[in-house]
Amino acid sequence: MNFEEKVIKTQPIYRGAILNLDLEDVLLPNGKTAKREIIHHHGAVAVMPIDQDGKMIFVRQWRAPMQKETLEIPAGKIDLGEKDPHKVALRELNEETGLYTDQLQHVTDFYSTPGFADEFLHLYYSDQLQKVTHKRSLDPDEFLNVSHLTFAEANDAKQAGLICDAKTIMALYYWEILRLKGAVRLD
Repeated sequence: MNFEEKVIKTQPIYRGAILNLDLEDVLLPNGKTAKREIIHHHGAVAVMPIDQDGKMIFVRQWRAPMQKETLEIPAGKIDLGEKDPHKVALRELNEETGLYTDQLQHVTDFYSTPGFADEFLHLYYSDQLQKVTHKRSLDPDEFLNVSHLTFAEANDAKQAGLICDAKTIMALYYWEILRLKGAVRLD
């Protein structure tokens, strides 16, 4: 069976700084029509930084949609016109943690929530970190604290609901794989 839906009509609902929202009328494979609310996003990057003590670095920040603080790996959006997610990852690592690496390894790419958004996220890893000489400022509306957690502490934070976003949970699973392979230091 062909599952493709054909867009019949697109109605722009909202145009914003980080996303656009469209209401689409689509023709379904069975010939009927349906409506789709689609969020368009420029994409994002995330970095799994492991410090010299074998701890992963997280940022604690307020997340308005959930009305709570979270612990997440450093991440940020790809701005309109930016073409190289690797450079964006280095920028975000600098901005959020004050660190740099020349050993940034690509882990994977994925859609964060394909049921209603086209945000495409690039995940990177590094355990070769150094302090930057010139730290970038946080965005004017960005407030965060940096935390270094052991694998056990990070899993406890996940169990407590403090780590609750897909990219960071994926990072924890990748960290576990690296640990099982003996590719990273155990706590």
